Parts: sequence; C-alpha cells; structure tokens
Amino acid sequence: MYMNRFFKQKHPYLAIPAVFLVVLFLGLAQLGSTVNPAPKNLPVLLVQSDSGVKLPTNQEMNFGKTIEDKLSMAPASVGVISPLHWSILGTEQEAIDAMNHEQAYAAIVVPADFSTKITSLLTPQPLPSLITVYVNQGMNYNGAAMTNQVISQMVAGINVQIREQLLAQLGQHSGTTLTIDQAKAFASPISVTTKMINAVGTNSSNGNAPIVLTQLAWFGAMVGTMLLFIASMKAVQSGSRLHRLGIRVAQISGGVVVNAAAAGSILLIAGQWLGLSIPNYGETYLFLFFAGFIFFLLQTAIVSWLGLAGVPLFVLVFFFGAPVLSLPPQLLPAFSHDWLYSWIPLRFSVEGLRDLFYFGKGLNIGDAIWTLSIIGFASIVLSLLSVLKKHKEPAISVEQGTAI
Repeated sequence: MYMNRFFKQKHPYLAIPAVFLVVLFLGLAQLGSTVNPAPKNLPVLLVQSDSGVKLPTNQEMNFGKTIEDKLSMAPASVGVISPLHWSILGTEQEAIDAMNHEQAYAAIVVPADFSTKITSLLTPQPLPSLITVYVNQGMNYNGAAMTNQVISQMVAGINVQIREQLLAQLGQHSGTTLTIDQAKAFASPISVTTKMINAVGTNSSNGNAPIVLTQLAWFGAMVGTMLLFIASMKAVQSGSRLHRLGIRVAQISGGVVVNAAAAGSILLIAGQWLGLSIPNYGETYLFLFFAGFIFFLLQTAIVSWLGLAGVPLFVLVFFFGAPVLSLPPQLLPAFSHDWLYSWIPLRFSVEGLRDLFYFGKGLNIGDAIWTLSIIGFASIVLSLLSVLKKHKEPAISVEQGTAI
C-alpha cells in the first residue's frame, strides 16, 4: 500500500533524467574545456640580431637566420601545425615591452655575435654561443610553462642541426682533431639562458591567485545579492513604483557595504590566514571591492527580473568559468573560447588582478576596469527599470487583517 502510494508519484520517475541532466551540465562545465587541451597559436616573439659571419672558404653563414627559419617556417613546410605563433621584433626591449603588455608568453633573443661564436667552435678556443629565452609567467602560468617546454624541444633540434653543419665543415679538412674544449662545446653548440619575466613567485597558487580571489568575490557577491533581494521583497509594502524604486536604491546601497566587507574578508582569509602572497593590499582591496560590487550589480539585475529563479545562473557561471579561466585561451576549444571565455564577467576581474599581482605597471588593467564599469552601469539601469514590472499586490486576509 505504502509502496504503491510512493510509486504513484511522479518524482521517482523524474530522478533519473534529472540526475542525468545535472551530470551532463557539470560534466560539460568541468571537462568540456579541459578534457583534451592542445597548445595552438601560443604567441611567441623572436629577436634575431645575428649579423652573420664569413668562413675562411668565403662562405657566408648566418646561424641566427637558421634558427629563425627553423622556428617559424619549418613546421609549415612539412605540413605540421606549430603550437607556437611567431612574431619577429627588432630589439630585445621591444620584446620585453610586448610581454609586459601580455602580448606573448615567451621571447627568444639571438645576439648579433651569435654566428661568430658558433663558428669559434671550429677553432681550438671555442666561445660560448648564448641565446636568451624570456618566459612571461605572469601572462598565464600554464601557458608560459607549455611554451617554454616547446621552445626547449625546438632548441634541442636546432642544436643537432647546427652540430651537423659544423661537423660537415670539419669533415672538409682531413686530419682535424678536436680539443677537449671543442668536444664539450660540440655536445651542445647553443647555450640557453632562461629568464623569468613578470614571475608569479611563491605562495601564488601556481599563478592562479587572481582566479581564486575572483571566485571568492563572485560567491561573496552572490550571498549578498540573495540576502538583500529577500530583504527588498519583504520591505515592499505597496505596489507604488516610487516606493519600489526607493527599495531598489536601498538594495544597491546595501551592496556597497556588503561587498566592501567581502573584499576585506577575502584578503584577511586568503592573505593573512592562508598565506597567499598579495603584493599590495591597498590596491588589491580596491580592485576586489570594485569587481565584487560589479558582480553584485549584475546578479541583482538578474534577480530583479527573474526573482530567485535566477540564482542557479550564478552557480552555472561559476562552474563553467572556473576551468575556462585556468587555461590559456589558446588551449580552449572553439566553443569554450567563443561562447564562454569571450564574455564571462569573471574573466575581466582575473585580468585586472593578474596585472596587479604579476605585472604591477598598470599597463593591462585599464581595459578590465572599463569593461566591468560598462557591465555595472548597464546592471544598475536594468535593476531600476525592473520597478516597471507589473507588481502583484499582497493578498489581505479579511479575518486576520494580515498580508498573505
């Protein structure tokens, strides 16, 4: 009897499709963007200043040009898609400036005397032939690490090619013997000096500190949004639009206080209690407060029109945004890049915090602030316009004289 009554309800039959849909959405959110990330078109810079050298045979050699061709032209010639996208710049300082503007994950600098020192390996007194690789960690820790790994593999291949060229030159002179210094130099003709630029440092959650703080700001804004919206619903005593407009203004004003407290709480817990490295508490607090308040305004605009039914949207944005923000945009599938990364509001907070944490020059924060400001302004307008919705008057109980 009790079992029949139980199975006559629709909910047991809805449980399986409901679980499937939940797993589907969360699976897409967590794995859709990260299940098979493949590096492609990672921006990298090359500064090729090698002036070349003339061999005793009057043959002109420019090993820097060899490197340029190997890095930027060889993959396309054999039909292989390179994971790197190369741009040629004129000077080392131009490359550093570009990386400071988050335009590249790394740069290779080939000096003017590179060929001269390479050919010195043919003499009893070989000179070290150095190239410098700059790795722009702050742009994206994972992207910079992948780029550096690919560059290391390419340089290893170039080392083999140059060694073969030099050995071919020696082979033209019978009876040539190598000194111990030459033998050591031939093992690796190119020496690489790696320099980290805009380094993420220690206690930075592997460079993910801006993402972590942004997620905390989003959830802090969500809690404030729900509580203040519930308070606004209880505070509405009439259907007067002017009355509801005043409540909405009070709701937004309350958001200022709540998000100011949320930003301070985030820094206290993450920075002081958990040991996250925060370079400048004042600047970080102001930006976190600003970003959190924009999140609050956006969420308030949504619940003002949809009610608490809009809250699941906030959770979905978090679940879909977390994996997207942790990867370099060049590794994202086309769908994730075009339909998530390109518009998700958390992205702009991450970009601003990344500039504060790892660059500290204010070169990349302006666009983030401008975009968040537009989102905030539009959200305020939509929140205030929500008072134009048809308002349902509370029913009054005749017997009790109270609103139902």
